[in-house]
Amino acid sequence: MTKIKDRTKKLFFNASWLFGAKTAAGIFSAIQTIIIARILGVNDYGLLVLIIAYVGILFVILDFQFWETATKYIGGFWTEGDKARTGAMIKLSYLVDISSGIIAFAIAIITAQIVNNYFINSPEADFLIRIYAVSLLIDTTNFTSDAILRVFEKFKQISLIVSLTNLTRLALVSAALFSGMGLKEVLYSYIAASILGIGIRLVIVNMTLNEKGLHKWWESNTSLIKNQWKGITWFLANSSLTKTFTLASDNYLGVMILGHFSGTEATAFYKIARNCTTIIKRFMDPLYEAIYPELVKISGLKNLADFSHIIKASTKTLIKISIPVAIILLLFPDVIINLIFGTQYLPAANALRIVTVGVLISQLSFWIGPALLALGRPGLRTIIRGCTTVFYVILLLILVPKYSYNGAAVAFLAYSIVVTAIAFYNIRYQIKTLSKQND
Repeated sequence: MTKIKDRTKKLFFNASWLFGAKTAAGIFSAIQTIIIARILGVNDYGLLVLIIAYVGILFVILDFQFWETATKYIGGFWTEGDKARTGAMIKLSYLVDISSGIIAFAIAIITAQIVNNYFINSPEADFLIRIYAVSLLIDTTNFTSDAILRVFEKFKQISLIVSLTNLTRLALVSAALFSGMGLKEVLYSYIAASILGIGIRLVIVNMTLNEKGLHKWWESNTSLIKNQWKGITWFLANSSLTKTFTLASDNYLGVMILGHFSGTEATAFYKIARNCTTIIKRFMDPLYEAIYPELVKISGLKNLADFSHIIKASTKTLIKISIPVAIILLLFPDVIINLIFGTQYLPAANALRIVTVGVLISQLSFWIGPALLALGRPGLRTIIRGCTTVFYVILLLILVPKYSYNGAAVAFLAYSIVVTAIAFYNIRYQIKTLSKQND
């Protein structure tokens, strides 16, 4: 019992560093959003949201999101004391990130005009899409860098990087807008902040790897892990596809479908509702990132009691923190929107109530992805996310044309309920099945 208590304490300690960073980043991001929304106005803010959504979903689809695979295999090789294969996996991770980022960037450049014609309809959107794509290209290796730092428990360093990058972006964006500049300069600010972020990450990662004796890891021979290619490919394919479903359904699908059917104004209202609930998700993200390495270690020991304990303890803590914030959002949406974003965004009040309930429900199942990966069920996770994303898209196509941004909010709520119900059913089934196998 002492061991599981120690693991739980370490989980929350690591999560606390990430929470601190994400809280600071959340504050900087919230201030940035407020400044952008107030100064640009509803239509230009809606245009920015659509640009970010398109480029974001393109990078999600084409970027392999290698960090989960990197975490599992780098952590596994390092635990076995195999420095050679650890270095080879690190090199492979960066190569995959860079390659997929370049492909996504190229497609963003080529398709900018087409997407503008069909979804955005703005004379400058194609140029703005190309600018924003540059910042995401720069960011592509950050997933692997952060995975390495998590494996070696450098959560404090991750916190510093995230906070500093977001603060820099806030300062640059604010300077641009208060100087009378517009969307183009805002996106240039994103590029500058991305350059700073990748530079600091790579320096800290290199210092960490040198500290661990992994000198000149970039010269590692990737053929050393050729026996793991099949497992890595299968894990990566499922992880990438699932991440595509997850990020698309969480961040982008509602926005793009709204842009197509209802225009930039409705998109802005829905995005404001989602932005107001970001504070709740800030509590969830650190636990999500910190719980995965712990569940991987516990599953390797086949200690399912500890596995369940970690999930229950983290979920209870998350809900206790989230409920008070959710109650405030539910009771005073008009006051919050008016105070933060201004009267022009007040139509988003009902959507905010609906989205708040959906986000709160989704907190109950934040662990399902890391849990299924740790249990060696990446394919099952992909199937679950794929089916629920199709369900979500169908709801959006039914509700958005008639009910606009409120319809998108209802679709998100229904999606959250279904995902949570499936998560609880599956984790009980998986643990029960594995318990029988271990007996």
